[in-house]
Amino acid sequence: MIREPLASPRGQGSGFELAAQQLLEVRRRIEKFLDERVQAASVIDEGLATLWRITARSAEGGKLFRPALVVQSYLAYTGAEEVPDAVIELATATELLHLAFLTHDDVIDNDTMRRGVRNLLGSVEEIVGGSTFDDERGNRLGQAAAILVGDLLLSEAHLRVARIDLPHAVRLRVLDAIERALSVSVAGEFSDVSLSVRADHPALAEVLSMSSNKTSAYTVLLPLELGLIAAGGEELVDARLIAQFSDAAGLAFQLQDDLFGVFGDQHKLGKAPYSDIREGKFTALIALACGTPVWNELESLLGDPHLSEVDGAKARDLIDASGSRAAVEQELAAQFARASAAARAVGASGHEGDRKLAEMMERLLMLLERRTS
Repeated sequence: MIREPLASPRGQGSGFELAAQQLLEVRRRIEKFLDERVQAASVIDEGLATLWRITARSAEGGKLFRPALVVQSYLAYTGAEEVPDAVIELATATELLHLAFLTHDDVIDNDTMRRGVRNLLGSVEEIVGGSTFDDERGNRLGQAAAILVGDLLLSEAHLRVARIDLPHAVRLRVLDAIERALSVSVAGEFSDVSLSVRADHPALAEVLSMSSNKTSAYTVLLPLELGLIAAGGEELVDARLIAQFSDAAGLAFQLQDDLFGVFGDQHKLGKAPYSDIREGKFTALIALACGTPVWNELESLLGDPHLSEVDGAKARDLIDASGSRAAVEQELAAQFARASAAARAVGASGHEGDRKLAEMMERLLMLLERRTS
């Protein structure tokens, strides 16, 4: 099913609208890839085919934020009216990388829902054809399925890059950018888990560093870099300013996710209610609630795998009462301001490509500020 990609602000220039048109092609390529994997797997093993069917189902409805940024950065810097196939393939590879991360993330977080439907961890009965498993064995099977499919998605992202008709030196720069993003993102994800199991209470600075590493590198910096590499501008634009923008915008993205996970519309999120609280994630919200009068009561609810919706709502209200929600919203505004300053600095170079790139970056911030899920 072809769905509309990430919405763009009207009246903000043709780049966003053209990018939206190209994103439909990215979605078609993702769906074609998944359909082909189902067909190829059916010849090998019906169990593998079932895993791909479930993956295709849970992949529907993504916003294609990262592919959009690849395409938009290319269009902005070059001023082109058409997007080469190589750029669309790079955009497709970033979405496959994202799907791989989400699939592995479900294992780490023990989530059974993704985008409002059951993911691989939540589809054990479908995987085994209705056979009954106890929770422990069923969970082990679901985890194995998600790890293996995530590995295949990660492999396909790299294979896409290998097959693109690019000069060798350009391909190496693309692969180097992907490797850097993977390393930083893995460091952030591991830190996320580590902070949640530590006996002490991590400082806010540690949590913000983790949040930035976990999100900024592959959500903002990598797509920007890939679009600029394809445009031939990655060595002309100030890399320091691009990194500053990406760090701030990515951290803002993660802080929004933290707020949505507790205070957002759970139906829009497509995940189980209060999953961050149930998993005991040590987000900025939790770090800022430490030491407040509500902390002892709140701490007793964190990390309870059987947390009820009633207790989840109680934890939400305690977080709000602690003042941490307001503090995170202030930090969010500060990160948007920091990202906007970096974008303006990019545009101040006097180069036409830099100016248009900076305008696109500012429009991106407008989109992020309007996020509701």
